[in-house]
Amino acid sequence: MNGSIKWALSAAMLLGGVGCKTYETERPPVDSLDNRDTGLQSKDLINATDKMAASILGDPDINARQTRMIIVVDHITDGTVNTGHRFNLDIFLARLKVTLQQKGRGRITLVANRDELHALQSRELEGTGGDEMGQGGGNKGAGPAGLQPDYALNGKISELNGGGTSYFFCEFNLTGLKGTDARQIVWSDAYEVKTDK
Repeated sequence: MNGSIKWALSAAMLLGGVGCKTYETERPPVDSLDNRDTGLQSKDLINATDKMAASILGDPDINARQTRMIIVVDHITDGTVNTGHRFNLDIFLARLKVTLQQKGRGRITLVANRDELHALQSRELEGTGGDEMGQGGGNKGAGPAGLQPDYALNGKISELNGGGTSYFFCEFNLTGLKGTDARQIVWSDAYEVKTDK
């Protein structure tokens, strides 16, 4: 191959590289809307969970408590039209949990979900009394009761599907699990947004 052909190929490769995607186009900011997407987006996730964390931590009744609230994070009930989402709606509670953990230290204690804890214990703890085949131990991995949650944090995302848009109502609740607060919703708030389909 002669020099002019090599030069032409190199120039073509360089010019082709000008159209390459940048970090900003491949990784757009998570707190902005993306016109390629429809429905709930990462901006809604951030806005909703930031609002809920501020609402919980700013609630006068919660702040008046003499002891920490012990909270277990439950799940989001999917009340949307398209229940086959491209993502798991529990991501709203996952982000809210992390935000509360970061900003609520000293006021809120988050505990693991019981079933997830027992599954983790059965995978990781040794000496539960069973043989090497996992038999004979009874209640393997359950261990002592430990902290018991006073409240469960859960939510429901509902959708009103119109002709060209969808309205989402994202409701979050803290429900009492025991004592005088059992079955009471001690805190509730919501995030609302209307989106393109």
